[in-house]
Amino acid sequence: MRAPALRTMMARLCLIVPFLFATVTSAGKADSWIDTFRKDHVRFYFFNKNTSQPDGYQISKDFQTEDILASGFKPEYPSKVIIPGWNSRVTNPLIQQLKNAYIDNNGGTDLNVIIVDWSDLSYFGFGNINGVGKRSAELLDFMVGTGLLNVEHVHIIGMSESAHIAGVTGEFISSGRVARITGLDPSRPFIDMTKKQGRLSVDDADLVDVVHTNAGTLGEQSAVGHIDFYPNGGKKQPGCENEFIGSCSHERAVLLFVESINSPHAFQAWRCENEWAALHDRCQISDTLATMGEHLSYRVNGSYLLKTTGSSPFER
Repeated sequence: MRAPALRTMMARLCLIVPFLFATVTSAGKADSWIDTFRKDHVRFYFFNKNTSQPDGYQISKDFQTEDILASGFKPEYPSKVIIPGWNSRVTNPLIQQLKNAYIDNNGGTDLNVIIVDWSDLSYFGFGNINGVGKRSAELLDFMVGTGLLNVEHVHIIGMSESAHIAGVTGEFISSGRVARITGLDPSRPFIDMTKKQGRLSVDDADLVDVVHTNAGTLGEQSAVGHIDFYPNGGKKQPGCENEFIGSCSHERAVLLFVESINSPHAFQAWRCENEWAALHDRCQISDTLATMGEHLSYRVNGSYLLKTTGSSPFER
Protein backbone atom coordinates (compact mmCIF):
# COMPACT_ATOMS: atom_id res chain seq x y z
CA MET A 1 0.00 0.00 0.00
CA ARG A 2 1.34 3.42 -0.94
CA ALA A 3 2.23 5.82 1.87
CA PRO A 4 -0.45 8.46 1.06
CA ALA A 5 -3.17 5.79 0.95
CA LEU A 6 -1.92 4.31 4.23
CA ARG A 7 -1.97 7.73 5.92
CA THR A 8 -5.51 8.32 4.69
CA MET A 9 -6.66 4.94 6.00
CA MET A 10 -5.03 5.52 9.41
CA ALA A 11 -6.59 8.97 9.68
CA ARG A 12 -10.02 7.49 9.01
CA LEU A 13 -9.47 4.75 11.58
CA CYS A 14 -8.47 7.35 14.18
CA LEU A 15 -11.86 8.96 13.69
CA ILE A 16 -13.98 5.83 13.30
CA VAL A 17 -12.71 3.80 16.28
CA PRO A 18 -13.63 6.43 18.92
CA PHE A 19 -17.05 6.77 17.28
CA LEU A 20 -17.70 3.03 17.50
CA PHE A 21 -16.81 3.02 21.18
CA ALA A 22 -18.94 6.09 21.80
CA THR A 23 -22.02 4.36 20.41
CA VAL A 24 -21.55 1.60 22.98
CA THR A 25 -20.87 3.73 26.05
CA SER A 26 -23.08 6.77 25.47
CA ALA A 27 -26.70 7.35 26.53
CA GLY A 28 -25.99 6.37 30.13
CA LYS A 29 -25.48 2.66 29.41
CA ALA A 30 -22.00 2.35 30.90
CA ASP A 31 -21.69 -0.34 33.57
CA SER A 32 -20.28 0.36 37.02
CA TRP A 33 -16.98 -1.26 36.11
CA ILE A 34 -16.51 1.41 33.46
CA ASP A 35 -17.06 4.12 36.09
CA THR A 36 -14.46 2.43 38.30
CA PHE A 37 -12.08 2.21 35.34
CA ARG A 38 -12.46 5.95 34.77
CA LYS A 39 -11.83 6.65 38.45
CA ASP A 40 -8.58 4.72 38.22
CA HIS A 41 -7.46 6.28 34.94
CA VAL A 42 -8.41 9.95 35.19
CA ARG A 43 -5.49 11.47 37.07
CA PHE A 44 -5.19 14.95 38.54
CA TYR A 45 -1.84 16.73 38.80
CA PHE A 46 -1.44 19.86 40.92
CA PHE A 47 1.07 22.65 40.31
CA ASN A 48 1.99 26.11 41.56
CA LYS A 49 5.22 28.02 42.07
CA ASN A 50 6.00 25.95 45.15
CA THR A 51 5.52 22.51 43.55
CA SER A 52 8.73 20.51 43.93
CA GLN A 53 7.88 17.72 41.46
CA PRO A 54 8.51 18.78 37.85
CA ASP A 55 5.61 16.64 36.61
CA GLY A 56 3.29 17.85 39.35
CA TYR A 57 1.77 16.28 42.44
CA GLN A 58 -0.66 13.49 41.59
CA ILE A 59 -3.44 13.40 44.15
CA SER A 60 -5.15 10.25 45.38
CA LYS A 61 -8.11 8.98 43.39
CA ASP A 62 -10.15 8.97 46.62
CA PHE A 63 -9.79 12.76 47.11
CA GLN A 64 -8.49 13.72 50.55
CA THR A 65 -8.13 17.24 51.91
CA GLU A 66 -4.74 16.53 53.48
CA ASP A 67 -3.46 15.06 50.23
CA ILE A 68 -4.52 18.09 48.19
CA LEU A 69 -2.91 20.48 50.69
CA ALA A 70 0.26 18.38 50.60
CA SER A 71 0.50 19.21 46.90
CA GLY A 72 1.13 22.83 47.82
CA PHE A 73 -2.35 23.89 46.71
CA LYS A 74 -3.26 27.35 47.98
CA PRO A 75 -7.02 27.84 48.55
CA GLU A 76 -6.59 31.62 48.35
CA TYR A 77 -5.18 31.47 44.79
CA PRO A 78 -7.31 31.42 41.63
CA SER A 79 -7.23 28.02 39.93
CA LYS A 80 -6.70 27.07 36.30
CA VAL A 81 -7.90 23.61 35.26
CA ILE A 82 -6.23 22.41 32.05
CA ILE A 83 -7.75 19.47 30.18
CA PRO A 84 -5.45 18.25 27.38
CA GLY A 85 -6.79 16.94 24.10
CA TRP A 86 -6.80 13.42 22.73
CA ASN A 87 -3.89 11.21 23.87
CA SER A 88 -2.04 14.10 25.53
CA ARG A 89 -0.37 13.32 28.83
CA VAL A 90 0.57 15.78 31.54
CA THR A 91 4.10 15.81 30.07
CA ASN A 92 2.96 16.81 26.56
CA PRO A 93 5.09 19.79 25.41
CA LEU A 94 2.05 21.90 24.48
CA ILE A 95 0.50 21.30 27.90
CA GLN A 96 3.77 22.10 29.61
CA GLN A 97 4.04 25.37 27.68
CA LEU A 98 0.58 26.39 28.83
CA LYS A 99 1.19 25.36 32.43
CA ASN A 100 4.58 27.09 32.57
CA ALA A 101 3.19 30.29 31.08
CA TYR A 102 0.67 30.44 33.91
CA ILE A 103 3.03 29.53 36.73
CA ASP A 104 6.23 31.29 35.68
CA ASN A 105 4.76 34.58 34.53
CA ASN A 106 1.08 35.53 34.17
CA GLY A 107 1.82 39.10 35.18
CA GLY A 108 3.10 37.98 38.56
CA THR A 109 -0.25 36.53 39.66
CA ASP A 110 0.01 33.47 41.90
CA LEU A 111 -2.10 30.57 40.63
CA ASN A 112 -2.94 26.95 41.19
CA VAL A 113 -2.85 24.82 38.05
CA ILE A 114 -4.62 21.45 37.89
CA ILE A 115 -4.01 19.23 34.86
CA VAL A 116 -6.54 16.48 34.09
CA ASP A 117 -4.68 13.57 32.50
CA TRP A 118 -7.16 11.22 30.78
CA SER A 119 -4.69 9.86 28.23
CA ASP A 120 -5.29 6.23 29.32
CA LEU A 121 -8.85 6.63 28.05
CA SER A 122 -8.01 8.50 24.86
CA TYR A 123 -8.25 5.44 22.67
CA PHE A 124 -11.91 5.19 23.61
CA GLY A 125 -12.23 8.79 22.46
CA PHE A 126 -15.56 10.51 22.41
CA GLY A 127 -17.27 7.83 24.50
CA ASN A 128 -15.46 9.24 27.53
CA ILE A 129 -16.35 12.92 27.22
CA ASN A 130 -19.17 12.64 29.77
CA GLY A 131 -17.26 10.32 32.10
CA VAL A 132 -14.11 12.44 32.28
CA GLY A 133 -16.17 15.62 32.63
CA LYS A 134 -18.23 14.18 35.48
CA ARG A 135 -15.09 12.90 37.22
CA SER A 136 -13.52 16.35 36.99
CA ALA A 137 -16.72 17.89 38.38
CA GLU A 138 -16.53 15.46 41.32
CA LEU A 139 -13.06 16.76 42.21
CA LEU A 140 -14.09 20.40 42.04
CA ASP A 141 -17.26 19.75 44.06
CA PHE A 142 -15.17 17.96 46.70
CA MET A 143 -12.78 20.88 46.92
CA VAL A 144 -15.61 23.41 47.20
CA GLY A 145 -17.32 21.28 49.85
CA THR A 146 -14.17 21.12 51.98
CA GLY A 147 -13.46 24.83 51.71
CA LEU A 148 -10.45 24.45 49.45
CA LEU A 149 -11.94 26.11 46.39
CA ASN A 150 -14.25 28.92 45.36
CA VAL A 151 -15.87 27.85 42.10
CA GLU A 152 -16.17 31.51 41.12
CA HIS A 153 -12.36 31.61 40.88
CA VAL A 154 -12.09 28.61 38.55
CA HIS A 155 -11.12 28.87 34.88
CA ILE A 156 -11.19 25.64 32.83
CA ILE A 157 -9.23 25.41 29.58
CA GLY A 158 -10.02 22.50 27.24
CA MET A 159 -8.41 21.60 23.93
CA SER A 160 -10.05 19.83 20.98
CA GLU A 161 -12.52 17.23 22.32
CA SER A 162 -11.48 18.26 25.83
CA ALA A 163 -13.21 21.59 25.22
CA HIS A 164 -16.38 19.51 25.40
CA ILE A 165 -15.07 17.73 28.52
CA ALA A 166 -14.64 21.19 30.03
CA GLY A 167 -18.25 21.93 29.13
CA VAL A 168 -19.49 18.73 30.76
CA THR A 169 -17.43 19.56 33.85
CA GLY A 170 -19.15 22.93 34.09
CA GLU A 171 -22.53 21.34 33.42
CA PHE A 172 -22.23 18.79 36.24
CA ILE A 173 -20.65 20.89 38.98
CA SER A 174 -23.32 21.07 41.68
CA SER A 175 -21.60 23.51 44.04
CA GLY A 176 -21.92 26.62 41.90
CA ARG A 177 -21.21 28.04 38.48
CA VAL A 178 -17.69 28.09 37.06
CA ALA A 179 -16.43 31.57 36.26
CA ARG A 180 -14.96 30.81 32.85
CA ILE A 181 -14.39 28.04 30.32
CA THR A 182 -12.08 28.49 27.33
CA GLY A 183 -12.45 26.11 24.38
CA LEU A 184 -9.37 25.87 22.16
CA ASP A 185 -10.59 24.73 18.73
CA PRO A 186 -13.37 22.44 20.07
CA SER A 187 -13.55 19.24 18.04
CA ARG A 188 -16.35 18.70 15.54
CA PRO A 189 -16.37 15.03 14.41
CA PHE A 190 -19.05 12.92 16.14
CA ILE A 191 -20.22 15.73 18.45
CA ASP A 192 -23.97 16.31 18.36
CA MET A 193 -24.08 20.09 18.08
CA THR A 194 -27.89 20.13 18.08
CA LYS A 195 -27.88 19.41 21.83
CA LYS A 196 -26.31 21.45 24.61
CA GLN A 197 -25.70 18.39 26.78
CA GLY A 198 -22.42 16.55 26.35
CA ARG A 199 -20.65 19.43 24.61
CA LEU A 200 -19.40 22.93 25.25
CA SER A 201 -22.14 25.55 25.37
CA VAL A 202 -22.87 28.96 26.88
CA ASP A 203 -24.77 27.27 29.72
CA ASP A 204 -21.60 25.76 31.21
CA ALA A 205 -19.96 28.86 32.76
CA ASP A 206 -20.45 32.56 33.36
CA LEU A 207 -18.14 33.19 30.42
CA VAL A 208 -17.43 30.74 27.60
CA ASP A 209 -14.83 31.93 25.10
CA VAL A 210 -13.74 29.91 22.08
CA VAL A 211 -10.80 30.08 19.66
CA HIS A 212 -11.44 28.45 16.26
CA THR A 213 -8.32 27.61 14.21
CA ASN A 214 -9.29 24.55 12.13
CA ALA A 215 -13.01 25.12 11.68
CA GLY A 216 -14.78 22.61 9.49
CA THR A 217 -12.05 19.94 9.57
CA LEU A 218 -10.97 18.86 13.06
CA GLY A 219 -12.64 21.81 14.75
CA GLU A 220 -16.19 23.08 15.07
CA GLN A 221 -16.99 26.11 12.92
CA SER A 222 -20.22 27.25 14.59
CA ALA A 223 -20.11 29.88 17.31
CA VAL A 224 -20.65 27.96 20.56
CA GLY A 225 -19.50 30.45 23.21
CA HIS A 226 -20.47 33.85 24.47
CA ILE A 227 -17.58 35.07 22.35
CA ASP A 228 -15.93 33.19 19.48
CA PHE A 229 -12.64 34.19 17.85
CA TYR A 230 -11.70 33.19 14.30
CA PRO A 231 -7.98 33.90 13.78
CA ASN A 232 -7.26 34.30 10.05
CA GLY A 233 -10.80 33.17 9.25
CA GLY A 234 -10.61 30.21 11.64
CA LYS A 235 -10.08 27.44 9.08
CA LYS A 236 -6.44 27.18 8.05
CA GLN A 237 -3.61 28.99 9.79
CA PRO A 238 -0.60 30.69 8.17
CA GLY A 239 2.51 28.54 8.38
CA CYS A 240 0.41 25.35 8.20
CA GLU A 241 0.35 24.96 4.41
CA ASN A 242 1.72 21.39 4.48
CA GLU A 243 -0.22 20.11 7.49
CA PHE A 244 -1.65 16.58 7.71
CA ILE A 245 -5.45 16.53 8.18
CA GLY A 246 -5.42 19.91 9.88
CA SER A 247 -3.24 19.05 12.87
CA CYS A 248 -1.01 22.15 12.62
CA SER A 249 -3.96 24.54 12.44
CA HIS A 250 -5.79 22.59 15.17
CA GLU A 251 -2.89 22.99 17.60
CA ARG A 252 -2.40 26.65 16.76
CA ALA A 253 -5.25 27.60 19.11
CA VAL A 254 -3.15 26.41 22.06
CA LEU A 255 -0.04 28.28 20.93
CA LEU A 256 -1.99 31.49 20.45
CA PHE A 257 -3.51 31.18 23.90
CA VAL A 258 -0.10 30.50 25.48
CA GLU A 259 1.30 33.64 23.89
CA SER A 260 -1.68 35.67 25.11
CA ILE A 261 -0.95 34.91 28.77
CA ASN A 262 2.12 37.13 28.88
CA SER A 263 1.05 39.52 26.11
CA PRO A 264 -2.13 41.12 27.50
CA HIS A 265 -2.82 43.26 24.42
CA ALA A 266 -1.40 41.01 21.71
CA PHE A 267 -4.48 39.78 19.86
CA GLN A 268 -6.91 42.58 19.10
CA ALA A 269 -9.92 41.34 17.13
CA TRP A 270 -12.79 43.22 15.54
CA ARG A 271 -16.41 42.21 15.81
CA CYS A 272 -18.19 40.61 12.86
CA GLU A 273 -21.85 40.62 11.98
CA ASN A 274 -21.99 36.84 12.45
CA GLU A 275 -19.86 33.70 12.35
CA TRP A 276 -20.25 33.36 8.57
CA ALA A 277 -18.60 36.74 8.08
CA ALA A 278 -15.75 35.74 10.40
CA LEU A 279 -15.20 32.43 8.59
CA HIS A 280 -15.12 34.10 5.19
CA ASP A 281 -13.07 37.14 6.19
CA ARG A 282 -15.98 39.46 5.40
CA CYS A 283 -15.85 41.58 8.53
CA GLN A 284 -15.56 45.32 8.40
CA ILE A 285 -12.82 46.74 10.57
CA SER A 286 -14.52 48.69 13.33
CA ASP A 287 -13.97 50.23 16.73
CA THR A 288 -15.71 47.28 18.41
CA LEU A 289 -12.63 45.39 19.56
CA ALA A 290 -11.94 42.49 21.92
CA THR A 291 -8.70 40.96 23.14
CA MET A 292 -8.45 37.25 22.39
CA GLY A 293 -6.90 34.99 25.01
CA GLU A 294 -6.24 34.98 28.72
CA HIS A 295 -6.95 38.68 29.28
CA LEU A 296 -10.34 38.74 27.60
CA SER A 297 -12.88 41.18 29.00
CA TYR A 298 -16.00 39.61 30.51
CA ARG A 299 -18.13 42.33 28.93
CA VAL A 300 -17.83 41.31 25.27
CA ASN A 301 -19.77 38.84 23.12
CA GLY A 302 -20.27 37.81 19.51
CA SER A 303 -18.00 36.56 16.69
CA TYR A 304 -14.61 38.20 16.13
CA LEU A 305 -11.93 38.10 13.43
CA LEU A 306 -8.20 38.80 13.81
CA LYS A 307 -4.99 38.32 11.88
CA THR A 308 -1.80 36.64 13.10
CA THR A 309 1.60 35.72 11.72
CA GLY A 310 2.58 32.16 10.78
CA SER A 311 5.15 31.64 13.53
CA SER A 312 5.91 32.74 17.07
CA PRO A 313 5.53 35.51 18.03
CA PHE A 314 2.09 35.34 16.43
CA GLU A 315 1.05 38.91 17.18
CA ARG A 316 0.64 40.89 14.00
